[in-house]
Amino acid sequence: MAQYQVNAPMLAIFDQFEAKRVSVTNPVGAVLRDSTQPTTTLLGLVGVYWEGRHYSVSFRDLLKKTQCVRSA
Repeated sequence: MAQYQVNAPMLAIFDQFEAKRVSVTNPVGAVLRDSTQPTTTLLGLVGVYWEGRHYSVSFRDLLKKTQCVRSA
């Protein structure tokens, strides 16, 4: 499973309970890992986990604002 360390603040959508979604910023230093739950990932975005919570992020941001620290 791939892991990515955030190098610049990155916008994300946090999937809260009852289908409520909140825009948040993943901070520098956060380590994101690939999501295995595509059903909760918003269309056109990539699913990742941070601190046990699921987020949807832009693939472009994932490439530009993170560094791969571990790959599967």
